[in-house]
Amino acid sequence: MLFVAGSLAAQAPRVHSLEPANGDAEVDATKVKEMVIVFDRDMNTGGMSVVGGGPTFPKITGKPKWDGARTLRIPIALEADHGYRMSLNSSTYTNFRSKNGTVLVPVPWSFATLPAKLRPASEQKKRNSKSLAALLKTLREHYSYYDLRVDDWDALVAKHKKGILAARSDMGFAARCAEMLESTEDIHMTLGLRGQVFATGKRAVDPLFREAILKRLINGKQAGPGAIYGRTDDGIGYLMIAAWTQQIDTTKIGDAIRALADTKAMIVDVRPNSGGDELLAKEVAAWFVEGTKIYAKNRYRTRAGKDGFGKTLERGIEGHGGDRHYGGRVAVLTSRYVMSSNEAFVLMMKQAKDCIVVGQPTYGSSGNPKPFTLPNDVVVVVPTWQAMLPDGTPFEGKGIDPDVLVECTGDDFQNRDPIFEAALAKLRAR
Repeated sequence: MLFVAGSLAAQAPRVHSLEPANGDAEVDATKVKEMVIVFDRDMNTGGMSVVGGGPTFPKITGKPKWDGARTLRIPIALEADHGYRMSLNSSTYTNFRSKNGTVLVPVPWSFATLPAKLRPASEQKKRNSKSLAALLKTLREHYSYYDLRVDDWDALVAKHKKGILAARSDMGFAARCAEMLESTEDIHMTLGLRGQVFATGKRAVDPLFREAILKRLINGKQAGPGAIYGRTDDGIGYLMIAAWTQQIDTTKIGDAIRALADTKAMIVDVRPNSGGDELLAKEVAAWFVEGTKIYAKNRYRTRAGKDGFGKTLERGIEGHGGDRHYGGRVAVLTSRYVMSSNEAFVLMMKQAKDCIVVGQPTYGSSGNPKPFTLPNDVVVVVPTWQAMLPDGTPFEGKGIDPDVLVECTGDDFQNRDPIFEAALAKLRAR
């Protein structure tokens, strides 16, 4: 399977094939002695970035060798009943490049090996059947987007059931169920066993954000890990937050907002942010909101069926007020990379007195996922709520539309930032 940022597909190299295949959970450790990466075009054979480490990274037994300009072979020794994870390139390491220097968009790669001793086939099949029935029951009763993401569950199960029942191990069962559930394209649903995680939704989306360009335009400084702030020459503030995780420091971000208190307007950039902890997002958004506002609604699935939901709940935000309030005009920058708790942040910011959203629609993926354990100890993580706009409209699979749509692709971000420019134009015109 190929994972490529759509807007860069024409110019970026792609992975043509991987051995072992990504997601293969029945690799024979006694037979597989090398990893093989095949690219779709000639590559710069002077560098590579196979990123990972620790017990989930394969033991390298020799020097990686290029077989021509498109195939890389890496000698390895694998352990039985073990999960492996790595990526080709990352946000930090980018040595996989085409011959003309174009960087490979990071490609996740995971696989798992068979146990040294397998259960009898008949016993494993019964185990698989019992766990598949439990999985389908869990989805019917708890998966909030059960009726949205798949049109015909019976047909989907019929297509994959034979392969799932024939899985030779519990890990293989998890992998084949994840393959079936890829039809949901749900980023928040996973299956896992003993630390090996199988995704049911995959995405490779260009955030339409280039840090080097922005730092130059606003003389950027760090506001703790994962956050940058600065200002333009004519006094418009800028704040970027890359994630709503424990890596950020909301106190330092607050200090940055306070340092920009004298600006006439501010750009809050969350294009490279794919979510995390909604409470952290709320802590920052509360600098911009006055009083108490309802920013979103949601409802939980409580039973099977299209009407199997509890009452619709409201989610609110209360502004900090006092000297912890920014009262100037605000433009929030978005892209398709924005999802999950970061979409909640966008909805919070829309409650500010004078705020516009500039950029492209968000991804449209939220679900408050919760774990459920199957009889074979495979854990399925399932979205349990439907996220909604303040008016009660679900936005799963649709996203949140910007107030100002900026039509652009990654090709437009060579030496400029058209979304940032559009926000500046709007703020300067008012």
